[in-house]
Amino acid sequence: MNQAMEKQMQAILKLEGDHVQLASPEEVAAGIKAACEVFAQNGADPKACAAASEKLDKDEELTRDEALLCVIWNTADDKAFRAVTLGWLARDVDIRLVLA
Repeated sequence: MNQAMEKQMQAILKLEGDHVQLASPEEVAAGIKAACEVFAQNGADPKACAAASEKLDKDEELTRDEALLCVIWNTADDKAFRAVTLGWLARDVDIRLVLA
């Protein structure tokens, strides 16, 4: 992924949750970068993935493509969480990926 694309994606993504304030700026940056890599690897628009995920959260019917976008969103969210909390001992931590 080129730097311009990564910067563009980083501008629309952020992390939130009850414990995000415990993360250092470097940990947050690592989490956003990990999520960006997932979107780039899949050629997916984070906004489309987030929209599909919101439909799923509302229990709305999804198309096959939207279901795949949800999988990509969930993968990006998981990668971001794991990058941020690498080395943390606590397992019940509320940090998740959202659109900025």
